[in-house]
Parts: sequence; structure tokens; C-alpha cells
Amino acid sequence: MIERFPTFKAGDILNQYPHTLEKEIVLKYHKIRLEYPCRMDAMAINPSAVCYNDDFIFTPGEVVISVNKKIKVTIEVISETGGVLEISERTQRKVLTKHAYQIMTKTLGVMPSLKIDVDASDIIKHCGFGSSSSTISAVSTGINELYGCPIPNPELIKFLASNHGEEIEDENEEELKMVQCIGGGATNGLTKEGIIIIAGKATAIAKLEYESEVLIAIPRDFQTKSADVLMKLEEDNLWKFKRTGEQYAEKIAYELLHKALPGLVNKSIKELADVVFDYRFNMGSIDNCSFVYEKMNEQAKQLRSLYEEGQCELLTLSSVGPAFVALVKDTKQKEICKAKMEEIGMRVEETSICNHTYEVIEKQETKSFWQQEETAKEFAERPVSSYIVNEIEEIANHHDIQKVIDIGCGGGRYARYLKQQGFEVLAVDKYKEMAVSLKEENIPFAQSNMDAIPAKANEFDMILSIGVIHNATTKQEWKDTIKEFYRILKQEGYVILSVFTNDVITEELEDKGNGIYHIVGRPPMVLLSKQEIQKTIEENGFYIEKIVEEHITDVGIGKRNVYTIRLRK
Repeated sequence: MIERFPTFKAGDILNQYPHTLEKEIVLKYHKIRLEYPCRMDAMAINPSAVCYNDDFIFTPGEVVISVNKKIKVTIEVISETGGVLEISERTQRKVLTKHAYQIMTKTLGVMPSLKIDVDASDIIKHCGFGSSSSTISAVSTGINELYGCPIPNPELIKFLASNHGEEIEDENEEELKMVQCIGGGATNGLTKEGIIIIAGKATAIAKLEYESEVLIAIPRDFQTKSADVLMKLEEDNLWKFKRTGEQYAEKIAYELLHKALPGLVNKSIKELADVVFDYRFNMGSIDNCSFVYEKMNEQAKQLRSLYEEGQCELLTLSSVGPAFVALVKDTKQKEICKAKMEEIGMRVEETSICNHTYEVIEKQETKSFWQQEETAKEFAERPVSSYIVNEIEEIANHHDIQKVIDIGCGGGRYARYLKQQGFEVLAVDKYKEMAVSLKEENIPFAQSNMDAIPAKANEFDMILSIGVIHNATTKQEWKDTIKEFYRILKQEGYVILSVFTNDVITEELEDKGNGIYHIVGRPPMVLLSKQEIQKTIEENGFYIEKIVEEHITDVGIGKRNVYTIRLRK
């Protein structure tokens, strides 16, 4: 019986993430650099379950050894929006990187523009390291990190295992070949322990921290085949896997349950190593995999004595090979195993068991547009608008105005003017980075959201809010800000409010619904109609005493309608 695995488009989600994301999806970092370990697949628990199925969720289970052979990933945020992916030239497996980017951003419901670099120069592909699944997992984990890990590690493992694929050819950056994935490549990097037993749907049922050196033996004359060629060969041999599973699955399960699992609980791998050796060397597993490399059976015959004579702690073929793996506990074992492997035409790579999850080497917190030094400088140097100044003077000439608050002070241009005119001023902004120059000028400043001002009720004679309130992230925040204005303003007090409306919507503004508009490279905005603005104002106890100014202006990335009004409490 031959079962064919299909190809699919990179970025296609074969199995949706089944849970509601509990964390708010907010970009927390603008750069992540991490190292993700690879795995050696010691054995399948039920090899008959590696065969094709319609839902692409595979349940054979496996024994995984996590090793300190690392895939290094660097992800930098170009923009919070735009959905543009730039992959570095040295990234060899671009289609896997693209796939990871798309399935994660779709699942998180975000569209960041990212630059991704993957360094897997230390890993030989299609050799038993699980490099394909570890590459997808490493990039996906990096994107999850950018947003503060809203998908928990156990659920991320299952999601990635059920959406796996491998590149068909290096030149094909659009399609992937469906390949059965048990979950080892994701589990080893998202689980602390170095020896792991996986069962069912990519679920770790036993884990052990175990210190050991690892020898990985690879035939010197091995030629890497493409995933397409390998999968065609594997499809032709699936009947062998099915036969082995039908013949030995119950025995394997029994020995795992009554020997290997109790051994791991007691911090021993001897019982597990016996089960692994029996499966690989006595149940036909290596012969089933021999389509990968024609000399595999002969090499297995020559290597098996290493375990039988106690020259290593565990000996196995990894995945479908051709790499053989030996765990050694001392220098003597290491020298004997290495000499034997080299004697039969294999080169040996030395590493160790990895008893930790992926490591974040560098993490840089996101600086929004409003936290950047050049933004603060630009807004600090902007002149005050004459019509705003005229309005302040008109109010001050006819009313006793002493205490004024500048909400969303930005670079502080109006706070400076107000202080120069002799008012008692408090400048407020969500981002302290915008107001660094005010500290030098001894102008009181408070960092705060505009809908939660650190002030007493009825404290201010006048509120200034110029070009700020439309920077709310939701319509509710916009409305709550008006309510907060009312709380802190004295009775008969004034608000000078200047805000963008939805009268002008240019092409760079992407309508996300409910008044929210996204802009590539800039924070989102809430743009409402003048009618909705008036309704919100009146619902919160204000009335519009005067329309001060309305005009269209070019803000550098498009035109906006500026609506300036004077409110009275």
C-alpha cells in the first residue's frame, strides 16, 4: 500500500489554533535573538501511525534527545504593520521561514513587517537532526516572543506539529511537502529536560534532565536528498513501518510503561536505552529506514556491539537516519565509540544533551513612534499654532485662569508657552520620552494615559489637548478621555480640543472598523465624525461653545482634517 503526502502552499494553516488567546496581542519587543536546540529522534513508539491521514495530525509518539546543536534566529521589527517579510540572504531555508512567519502572524491576528535571519550552518538537513521542524519552531517561537508569548509552550508544540512541512527544493519558496511530524522538533526547544517521551498528539508524558556527551555519526559519503525525493521513497516504504507497528506496538508500549517510564522516574535511562536498542536493532526499524542510505544496515551491524558491550549509555538511529547517535558518560566510552564510527567510514560530531529550552540571547523592548528620540525632537521644535494661542489669550483675558493642564503635551511646545504666560502648568503625556526637554526647563510633568489623569476632581481651570485624542487605540478610550476631562475640570472651566476627524481618509489609512485606522510605520488612530464627536461631548456634560478652526493639513504621510473646538463644562 502506497500513501502519498500532498504539497501545500507555504503559510497555509492545516489545523487552526483551537484556543482563544488570553493575553492581549501587543508588540512588546522590536528585536529578538534566540538559539533553538535540535533534536535526535531515538525511536517511534508506534511506527504504523506515521502513515498518511486526512487531518495531518500524527500520533505515533517518539523518544527525543535534545542536543546542543543550535539554530540561531534573529528577528527585527521593521514596522508593526504592513505584513512585509524580509529574509536575509544567508538564510538557507527561506520557505520554512516564510511558513513560520505566516502561520504565526495569522494565528496571532497581527501583520508586522519583519526582517528574519536564520543561521543553521551547524546543522545538516535531512540527516536526522529534525532541522526542518526546529527551523519552523525557532522562527515561530521568536515571533511568539515578540508579542510576549501569548501562545503557551505546550499549545505551541501541538500547533506547530500539526502544521508542519518541508521544502521541496531550495529554489521553491512557495510550496511545502507534507511530512508527518510527531512534535519532537518543537518539543525539544520548548521543554526544559533533555530526554523526552512524547505520546498521542505531541504531548510530553515523561521527561528527564540527563547529563551526557553525545556522539553523532554521519556517513562521509552521504549525499543529502530533497524532501520531495525522500518522501517519495518513504511513501514507497510506508508498508514496512505499518508492518513493524502492527507486529511490535503492543510490546513497545508495555516495555515503555513498565520499564522505561519507571526508570526515568528513578533518574535512570538504562531501561529506556534497552527499549530503544531493541526497537532499532531487533525489530526491523533500521531496515525500514534504509532507503535514505544504502549502507545503513551494514553500518548498524557493525555499531550494535558498542551498546551490547556497554561502550555507550544509549545507541540509536535518529529519525530515518542516516545519523547514528551514542550517549557516552566518560572519556573511555567516547574514545571507543568514536574510533569504531570512524573506522566504518563515518565522521563524528561531538555535542552534549541540552537540558533547557531555547535561549533568548538578546531582547530589545519595542520603542513606539512616540518613544523615539527623533520624534520627540521633531515635536519639541514645532511652533505653536497662532489660532490656539489666540484662543488661550481670549479665554484668559475674560476669565480667571490660573491652573492649566496640557494633556498629550508631546514635545512640550504649548506647556512652554503656558509657563511663559505665567500659568501654573502640568504637562501630561503617555510617553515620558516625548517630554524629556521639559525636565530641563523645570516644567512639571506626569506620565499618564489620557483617560486616567493623576489629578483631583475639579482641579484645573483649563485643559489643552492639541492633536492628541485621536491617538487613542480604541473608540472606548477616546470616549473615556472626554469623561476624564470632565472629571478633572472645574465647573465653568474650558477645554481647547484639537482632533483629527474622519472627513478626510487618504490611501495610507487602513480601515480596521469601529473608527480605528492603521498606518504603516505609525501608531493606529481613532477617527470619528464631527457628529459622533459632538454626541460624545454632550453625553459627558460638555457643550461646544465655539468652533475655533477647521482645516485640512498635510502631516507628511497624508492629509488630515483638523477640527478645533472650545468646550465648556
